[in-house]
Amino acid sequence: MKEWILEKLYHPVLFFFLVPMFYLVFGNIFALQYDTFRGFAFFLLYLFVLVNQMLENILLRIPKNDFEVSKPFLFGLEVLNVLLLGYFAFSYSWLAFLVLSGYTLIIQLQFLFSYYDLDHVAIITTTLLKLVLLNGFSFYVQVRFIHPRFIPIYLVLFIPFYLFEISRIDRPFKKNGLYGLVLLAYSFGIIVLWGFIRWQSLILLVTFPLASVFSTNFGRKTTSIFACIFSFVYMGLCLLTLF
Repeated sequence: MKEWILEKLYHPVLFFFLVPMFYLVFGNIFALQYDTFRGFAFFLLYLFVLVNQMLENILLRIPKNDFEVSKPFLFGLEVLNVLLLGYFAFSYSWLAFLVLSGYTLIIQLQFLFSYYDLDHVAIITTTLLKLVLLNGFSFYVQVRFIHPRFIPIYLVLFIPFYLFEISRIDRPFKKNGLYGLVLLAYSFGIIVLWGFIRWQSLILLVTFPLASVFSTNFGRKTTSIFACIFSFVYMGLCLLTLF
């Protein structure tokens, strides 16, 4: 029954385009308190994140030697990446350019960590950058300033997306450790939201049964479903904080 549900929920192409949304949407939600939504800026930032995700997926396969890199396609992605960096440099600031340049360098060079058996360090670093830096930058492109009070809100998603990222390197997890991380994710999420919406923060627990699939199947499929559904419910609760 669980496998049937997972098959129905898992659509790789959909998740490919959906996951980058969660790296940006929370910054946009809280920017609505200060200014109107700037759709074009959001689209270009989303495109930047999507391009870097494609580059990441390509370059991470280099150490495994199981992928034939299309040089014209890779070059095209890099050109588009530079053009998007140029847009943010001229439309916002050179500091914005430096921040995004640092992000894209770390994302593209993380495959080097594999040669030194430091995949875990790379995953922690890039997960933090994707959730905190990108959501913070998404907030910035809407209102042109940074507010540190929202950082804990972005960090709530760290464990779900850490599990998603770590699943690609087949890291073995003890059940107790895995469920400990899941419980920590829910506890942190409820604590952060409690100050805004009180008892309504407990709605986050409706996604908790999804974590039960990890007992028999911890992989890319299950972690992506868990991270996205957790994030969807969390996003809805974040929207409630605006009212």
